[in-house]
Amino acid sequence: MQAPTRDSLRVCPPLRFRSGRNATKADILLWEEKGSRLAIKDYAPRAAWIRNTLGRNLVRREVRAYRLLREVSGIPRLVGQIDPFAFAVDFVEGRDLSHFRPGEVPEGFFGKLMELLDTVHRTGVAQGDLHHRDVLVGPDGNPYLVDFSTAVFLDATAGSLRRRLFRAACGSDRRAALKLKHRHAPHSLSEEERHELTHPPAWYRVGKRIRRWMRTARRR
Repeated sequence: MQAPTRDSLRVCPPLRFRSGRNATKADILLWEEKGSRLAIKDYAPRAAWIRNTLGRNLVRREVRAYRLLREVSGIPRLVGQIDPFAFAVDFVEGRDLSHFRPGEVPEGFFGKLMELLDTVHRTGVAQGDLHHRDVLVGPDGNPYLVDFSTAVFLDATAGSLRRRLFRAACGSDRRAALKLKHRHAPHSLSEEERHELTHPPAWYRVGKRIRRWMRTARRR
């Protein structure tokens, strides 16, 4: 199945699966045709200055990530880029972790999530800002990762600074996954994992201070 065109979206409007949470976020649409279902991430409804700057950049970033991860099980297949503001991937039947209460997700799920992240990192992609809405529990009970708008890439020509940034992003992914495990299945954490959570690395502590300062500055 090919990605729909912008004209076909106008003729047969897709269902709005999830609206952007704020003025800078894309809408997530559900497109159905001939028994196939696609998830479309679309920045076109955003203000012109957002879709032509942030929107274009994030679409390019996500399309690049999905292309690099096309052989990885647990990553939705990229169907195609619709235009500079939107792209389509296979729709994953399932719910993200925000819909589950502690104890509802099997313990083994989080081991599979860590394995999936390791595979993604070996491919040269780090998700960069992993949270519960980015992790889906698929119909087979396995984890699926979506939303690579904050992805960090590593290629063969990367310099030392880029490599350090990539390692930090990978560490952030792992720490976020451990936090999700702690939230949903705390008794399954190993001693090593508990130590990891209670002893954040220096880059994490610095980043947390910066985010706290920025939140305080915005409130003034």
